[in-house]
Amino acid sequence: MRKLVYMCLLGMLPFSAMASDIKYTRPALTLKNDTLTMEFSMDVADVRVNSEQTYAFTPVLREGKNYYAMPPVIVTGKNGDYKMRRSERKMARRFGYDNPYVVIHGRQDNREDVVRYKAAVPYQPWMDHASMILLQEGKECCEVDLLNIKVIEPDMAVKTPALPTEFEVCEPCKEMVSLLTPKEEPLKVRSEQSTLYIEFPVGKTVFDADYKNNRSELQKLKEILEPLEDGDLVTFKSINVCGYSSPDGSVRTNDRVASQRAESFALNLKGGYKFPQEVLHVTSAGEDWDSLVKMLEEDKPAYADKALAVIQKYDNLDVREARLKTTLGTATYRTMMNQYYPRLRRLSVSVDYEVREVLNSEAARLIYTNPKLLSLQEMYRVAAMYQPGTKEYKEVYEIAANTYPEDVIANINAASANIISGDFKKAASYMDKVKEDPRAYNNLGVLAWLAGHTEEAKGWFQKAASVEPEKANANLEKMVPYETAPQK
Repeated sequence: MRKLVYMCLLGMLPFSAMASDIKYTRPALTLKNDTLTMEFSMDVADVRVNSEQTYAFTPVLREGKNYYAMPPVIVTGKNGDYKMRRSERKMARRFGYDNPYVVIHGRQDNREDVVRYKAAVPYQPWMDHASMILLQEGKECCEVDLLNIKVIEPDMAVKTPALPTEFEVCEPCKEMVSLLTPKEEPLKVRSEQSTLYIEFPVGKTVFDADYKNNRSELQKLKEILEPLEDGDLVTFKSINVCGYSSPDGSVRTNDRVASQRAESFALNLKGGYKFPQEVLHVTSAGEDWDSLVKMLEEDKPAYADKALAVIQKYDNLDVREARLKTTLGTATYRTMMNQYYPRLRRLSVSVDYEVREVLNSEAARLIYTNPKLLSLQEMYRVAAMYQPGTKEYKEVYEIAANTYPEDVIANINAASANIISGDFKKAASYMDKVKEDPRAYNNLGVLAWLAGHTEEAKGWFQKAASVEPEKANANLEKMVPYETAPQK
């Protein structure tokens, strides 16, 4: 930009000889990602030059004392030599250009007179209602004159860009959302539990896999153990089988039966899987009065208060059972037995194991077959294999959040993946789980912005500045063009 341009913007230069008029279209300004793009057409067909003349047409955005100059369009004659002077080069570098936009040689037969001008400039808030002017300079021999200042558009109001559309990939969101890094998990320790309602014939303690519904119950444990035997991923630490009985009958008998049934089941378990024998442990809890109390308190049957009072009063379990029968009566006691006692007779199985670190190729398979064997870090390495916004990218982050539903980072990142993919409603469902955590503030701001609530979005970003200052402040800057837009 020329020193002359700067001076004219201050209103200090007088008009000189008028250059030939040019035709132009109304400029259009669009704003995207902090970049303001200006487009218009300029017709210089009526600009005639002799062999020594050169004209420069420089578009300038101006508002008060603020201005931004863009590369000039040059029309020059045969001997015209447009070379930027030292002061001009200095000013040009200030506005980020090194050369004219285009140089048109005036006497060429195939001269292109229509210039489709397009320039991108760093957006600043004062540009919202800037004027666009066109400076016309003329040079002949060694003399340079300002010929005209033409106001092309007195108010270049920048239109608020449209908000991203739901269910379409949100390009600006890729930079706006939070993608948090989880803590390292050098040792992956896992524990899984299953409750099996294994049935035995009355008075029997030998396990029969084909008796009644036992095959279906075994399937629950099979779904835990079989994937863990895949390759060398897992080291078993302990498998605990605990037997429980209902309170019908003597305590001594029930303790013996619960223990023997657990032992019989564990013997069958040893023969069906490849885990080391020494990790298997069998215990018995006997009569499960605690679970009975819990079920009565939750269900509140008509006889609940009477039953709970008896249970609380008597510590001797055999006496307690006898008093229940007399207090409730035979019919009511039988109703309670049929309703609750089958659920008390069960086996509780817990499996504790460690998982080694996996390769990316292994993780890419396990994410769909057995994601609980992966840490969040390993899952996110799989996500990095896909482009943000793709179905696979979103899917991996959702699996991570479903595998670790209580993890704040997993939910925030799943929300981010859905925001990028354009599923704003689903993103909001993940954010609802963690909205009280300060790490969620930035994404809550993004969702507010996507909903058209600019002021609310600003509030969230301001709060997020204490957690992610760089990202939050960048997002606040993005809010500027939306501040005056109608709030939804």
